[in-house]
Amino acid sequence: MKILIIATDYFNNSNGLCISTQRFVKEFKEKGNEVRIVTNNKNGESDYPLDVYKVPFFNKIIEREGYTFAKKDKNKLIEAINWCDIVHLEDPFPLCKYASKIAKKLKKPCTATFHLYPENMTYSANIKWLHIERVVMNYFRSAFKRAVLVQCPTSLVKDRLIKAKFKNRLVVVSNGIAEDSIQTKRLEKPIDIKAKFVILSIGRYSHEKNHMELLSAINKSKYKANIKLILAGKGPLEDKLKECANEYNIDATFSFYSQDELKEIRGYSDIYVHTATVEVEGMACMESFASGCVPIISKNKLSSTWAYSIGDNNIYNGGDIDDLAKKIDYWYENNDQLLEYRNKYYDLGKELIITKSADKMLAYFEEVVNSK
Repeated sequence: MKILIIATDYFNNSNGLCISTQRFVKEFKEKGNEVRIVTNNKNGESDYPLDVYKVPFFNKIIEREGYTFAKKDKNKLIEAINWCDIVHLEDPFPLCKYASKIAKKLKKPCTATFHLYPENMTYSANIKWLHIERVVMNYFRSAFKRAVLVQCPTSLVKDRLIKAKFKNRLVVVSNGIAEDSIQTKRLEKPIDIKAKFVILSIGRYSHEKNHMELLSAINKSKYKANIKLILAGKGPLEDKLKECANEYNIDATFSFYSQDELKEIRGYSDIYVHTATVEVEGMACMESFASGCVPIISKNKLSSTWAYSIGDNNIYNGGDIDDLAKKIDYWYENNDQLLEYRNKYYDLGKELIITKSADKMLAYFEEVVNSK
């Protein structure tokens, strides 16, 4: 097939949505398909490069979040869509919405992936206007209304879209994880933290990732003095998080790491704590438990990641710091259980590899193309 990917910020390497899209593209190509990209040209050269678009009034917030929008170009979009068999939208932003209109006029089928909730935007930007999430979800529904099929990374996402009155065909396909995320051989901890119980958490330092909850829970842990926390990421709340860690006297490292560096850190960390209050799937958590980091995952109504909890001690009630501290202490005290659940999560990780998700999406693409 000739697959056209429309993505506002495809080359962004610090955003889960973009990283997931890049991985699917790689898989599609390796499975013999032709794939072309329409995106902005800030961080790479696409097949149909677009200029960066600065959003009036909100540009500073968008830049602070490490994201970039793209200017619409009717002629390039017509050229791109005429080339393809199917158009796939990777986000609900204006470029993709506009592209779907052109696809309909040119009678090319269109599909989409639902990667983010409205709250991923409003919480991160700390916008608290009345009913703003409902307004944004209505816009998302409008942006995707021409897609005959929408990929939902989890069944919880599908349920929410049904409640939000999406009329598309909704299919559940995980965004998947890199196959090399599965590390059954544990690595040696660096010598300076060899005796420590290492807790890893990965994600932007922003409101919806809720790292303050993890710091508060570690502060309440009976074993705080022997815990090493690695908070991998970057973002606007970095200074506040560092101040909190210092105030609580927590041994914490804050840094942005490459994928290779993260792979090594996951290979020796003991547990992974996922505190996000808003999350469509949680790729960083998935890749970490596939690497042998037994997870503790926050259960929130706007997060789907807790669907990957296997036992009671892999989940805690979001917002309940005492519950999270209790679960941290449980895994510290029960090394035999840690080994048992590590093997269970290896097996779960094998079911979530990207190549399996790509096969499922390609089957749906073929179905859509053949039924037009």
